[in-house]
Amino acid sequence: MGMKCNKTVGNGFEIKFCEILSEDGFWAHNMAQKSEGQPADIIAMRNNIGYLIDCKVCADDSFDTSRIEPNQHSAMALWKEQGNDERWFALYLKQSDEIWMVSYDSFVNSGKKVFNYNLISYYGKPYEKWVSLCV
Repeated sequence: MGMKCNKTVGNGFEIKFCEILSEDGFWAHNMAQKSEGQPADIIAMRNNIGYLIDCKVCADDSFDTSRIEPNQHSAMALWKEQGNDERWFALYLKQSDEIWMVSYDSFVNSGKKVFNYNLISYYGKPYEKWVSLCV
């Protein structure tokens, strides 16, 4: 992917990730960044299952859960309350040039504040494996 880590790169990853999802049979909508922000980046659908996905670029192949904003916690909770269960973070690991999918629940329930590469690979799934598990 070869991206640098900044706001423009984050927006670029969101756009690219929608394209990747589409190539893998998902309908994917990028909720473009507004000045007031949004609680997630992408809503995707495949086989009548909805996926709420937030994209994060991780420059050093680690993710600090403090990057999950209060409105994102609220949106993830509401998504589940409405009968959906697929809440994910798509992490672009810049150093490894890999995309990993980690569920929102893994971040919240693990008790960990920072996920290094080992924790991301323990709790998450490489994108290709995640797609193969999406019915």
